Amino acid sequence: QRVVSGEPAARSRFDVYLGDRALFHVRGPCVREDAGYTVFMEVVPEDPKDLPGWLRGYSTENIALPFQHSGVLFEGKCMAILSLPDYPISGIRTGQKPRRHLRRKGHRGWEVEIRAGR
Repeated sequence: QRVVSGEPAARSRFDVYLGDRALFHVRGPCVREDAGYTVFMEVVPEDPKDLPGWLRGYSTENIALPFQHSGVLFEGKCMAILSLPDYPISGIRTGQKPRRHLRRKGHRGWEVEIRAGR
């Protein structure tokens, strides 16, 4: 999968791009603290019945990974990639939550909402 150039689906501390099968969080320039966060997304399906069996009765699917498991640092930039589920999506809430050592230093996270319609 490749990141499509153009306008991001949302902007915050990172620019967020919505691909066909993944959500890309991109920042440049990137500083070391940017990799000390957990990247998350809360996916809202068009039909809650499409959620996996263990999520039946819920209205969203939550995915969260430390940056070290979802991201890369390159040429002064950083990018985290989260795979999207296969079912039709109506919306996504995504962002970063600081890991414990950054919260103690007063760092705060960010989040944005994206209408997906895919």
